[in-house]
This record gives sequence, C-alpha cells and structure tokens, in this order.
Amino acid sequence: MPASWIPGRRLRAGGPFLLTAAAVVWYLAWEVAHRGVYGYLQSVYPIDPADEWRYTACSRLVGHGYQLFNQVFSAQPPLLFLSLAGGMRIAGDSITGARFAEVTFGLVTLISAAVLAWVLGGRWTAAVTAVLLAVSPGFLVYAHTVEAEGPMMALATLSLALAALTRTRGAYVAAPAGLALAAAVLMKLFAVEAVLPASWLIVTGSSSSTGRWRVLGAFFACAATPVALNFALVSPLHQWQQVVSLHDRAASLALPGLLPPADIVRRYVEMDIGLTALCVAGLIALALAARWRLLVFAGLWLGGTLVMLLLFRPLFPHHAAILEAPLALTAGLGFCAVWAAGGGAWRPAALATLAGVLLYLVALPHLAEADRHVLMPVDRSPVYTLARFVDARTPAGSFAALDNLEVADAARRLVPPPLCDPSNVRRLAGYLTASDLIGATRRYRPALVLSQGIYTQVPDYLAWLRTHYRPVRAPAGVAFAPR
Repeated sequence: MPASWIPGRRLRAGGPFLLTAAAVVWYLAWEVAHRGVYGYLQSVYPIDPADEWRYTACSRLVGHGYQLFNQVFSAQPPLLFLSLAGGMRIAGDSITGARFAEVTFGLVTLISAAVLAWVLGGRWTAAVTAVLLAVSPGFLVYAHTVEAEGPMMALATLSLALAALTRTRGAYVAAPAGLALAAAVLMKLFAVEAVLPASWLIVTGSSSSTGRWRVLGAFFACAATPVALNFALVSPLHQWQQVVSLHDRAASLALPGLLPPADIVRRYVEMDIGLTALCVAGLIALALAARWRLLVFAGLWLGGTLVMLLLFRPLFPHHAAILEAPLALTAGLGFCAVWAAGGGAWRPAALATLAGVLLYLVALPHLAEADRHVLMPVDRSPVYTLARFVDARTPAGSFAALDNLEVADAARRLVPPPLCDPSNVRRLAGYLTASDLIGATRRYRPALVLSQGIYTQVPDYLAWLRTHYRPVRAPAGVAFAPR
C-alpha cells in the first residue's frame, strides 16, 4: 500500500500493474532488438562509444583473473568491471556479455523506480514512473551502453526504494539499503549524492525518534563500511591514483572539444523534453498541493544530481544519464499530488500537471524520433578486416596491444592489462606516458602492437617500437611485431 504521505483513493490494482508490466516488456524488447547496434547519432545527443570498448577490454581481463588496479588499469571503483566480467562469463566473452550486465542493471532501475514511486505515491505513481522511464531515449540508450552510470543509477535507486520501505519494515531493510548504496558508490563515486535523499526518507518515515536514529545508524554503517574496506584493502595506493587522483588531475585540464557542464545537461534534458516538462510540472504540482515531504525528497535527489553534474569537472555527456530515474519519479509524483490534492489545491495542481501532459504530447514526435534514431547501424567491415589481420598475426591466448579496442573485442584478444584504457584523458593527465607504454610492452610481450590513434600520439613509444619491434604492413594504422 502507498505511504500515508499521500492518502489517495484506492483504485483497482489491475490497470497500474498492467502498465508497469507493459513498460518492462517494452524496455526488454527495445534492448533485445538493438543488442547488436554500436553506433550513435551525434546530432541527437553527443554519445561517445569509446568507453564501451575500453570497459569491455578491462572487464575481459578481470574475467581472466588479472587483478584490478595492480595490473588492470581502472578509472572506476572495482564493482563495475567485476559485474561486467560476470555478464561476459554468462552471456559471452565480448561486448555482448557486457551489455547483458548493463541491460540487467537497467531492469533493476526500472523496477526499483516503480517500487519507490509505489511506496511514496501509490500504484498509479509507480505505473506513470515506469512508463515514462521505459520510453525515454536517454534511459534506453544508456541502459544499452557499457558505462558506469547505468549500474550506479540502478543500485542508487534500489537503495532509495529500500530506504522508503523502512517506514514499515524498519531496520530490516535499512541494512540492505545501505549495502545497495555502498555497491552504487563502488560502481561510481557519483552515487554519494543519494545519501541525502535516502536519509530524508528514513528520518521522515519513522514515527519514533529512537527508531529513526537506530535505522539511520544501521543505514550509514552498512553504506560506509564496504566503501572504507575497499579503499583500505583493495590495492589502496593504485586505486587512489587511478580512481581519485586521475580525475583530480583531469579536472584541471582544458580538454579539447569538451562542452561546458551546463550545455551537456541542457542537451541531455532536451533529448526527452517532454519528460523534462512533466518533471517541472510535477515539482509545481507538489508545491501547490503542499506535499512538502515529497517535494523535499524530489529536490534532494533531482536537485542534488543536477548540482553535482554542473559542478563536476571534467563532465562528459554520458554522466548526465544519472538524471533519468529522478526525472521520471518526480514526474510520477506530480500525478499523485493531483490525485491526492483536496479543496482549493486540486485545481491549480491539476492545471500544472495538465500543462506538463500537453507539452509531453507535443514532444512525442521528437521522442519517437530520438528512440528510433539515437542508435544507428554502422559499417563494421573495417573493424572485421583488422580483426582478421590480428587473428592471423597473433596466436590465440596471446596479448595484442591495440589502441582500437573494438578490434580487440572482435578478434577476442586480450590487451596488456595496463593498456586496457588507452584514453586521451589518461594521456593528457600524465597517466599514459611513453614509459608506461614501454613498461607494459616489455612486461607482457604482446605478439602485435597496432595503433590507430593514441599510441601514435606518444612519439617516444613509437621510436622505442621501431628499435625493439619490426614494422609490419597492416590494413590500417601502424603495426609492429616482435623481432
């Protein structure tokens, strides 16, 4: 049953559950239909697929037993690559398996958002939230893309859903809520923004002061302990350098072609402008209906996420995906506020929501266009040509140092663990130097070095390769083989 925050009328349960189930089915059908699409239409939103192949290469190494941070370079906390490696073990040792894990996390987000909406506002709030989320192009695409934001959002939303349940379940769900938040932080440090909305749900949901602080203490203990143990026990020096220091260093760089954070957020919310309009209408409806507890919760989650994105440096387009769940939930709560509003508050709250609905309907053609075209087929024949070249030049099970990791995935080759993330950010931040490249090549003795980009930007490494390796003719790029 819904929480007493919004004492709405009882409606027949069938309709909301059918809508929620339809949202789940649509989400899964869309993801299955697009499981083999790897291209992104930049005019819809500037999605950069480079992380997909880097994260897949790193996760493949983890799945083969190489240690994170000590051997496998990782700019994210450990749980991301561990979960992707699990997906690759189950569904295939390639990006297909990694995407299986991502789509599963997307399903967790969808269900957790519906449960959270149901606890706060009732079944219809859950149905509206689930439907809006399932048709939003930002959610569909980033539940399909191998990035850290989708899994982080899934676990953070799960934590909030469990925190909302503490009102009726108390400490029994406080510990799982804290553990889910810890897992979200160990996916991506952005998840710390969920601490305040989760705390608000716990504090306002308990009827007694003693029980409130006991539940909150259990939540914080279970949220903080795994994170602290991770940074204390799992390669603490290397993990700090790669996860924290690298980002601190990158924040001070003027990276070429990077949009300002405000422009990234603006373009992201414009991708599903109808959802944004409904979210704004939901905030207005909550205020007009005097649903202050819900309004504060939405402000803490949505507002905290926006502030963090606007202040973070360097902000990349995929980071904004963590807005999806709070946008959809806030929009859903607006419908609930209208239904529960009484007296003179009903009419203005209904008008605000109606305005949001009309704007959403006007934006439907744009939404359908984005859902259809944000993913696009690409010609992968050059990748397959290079993959056949790598396969012919390297024995199975050997290392191949490739800076085009899409080719490594197609050829099913491991890259040297320190080189699984050959990004420009890492190079410009001083974490991918000639000595790093030479050291990794000496240690792992790859059967082939093939560069189409990053390696060629480190001239000293190429000079070393010409001395210690022999050049070979490749279909594209610069290639070297052991002498």
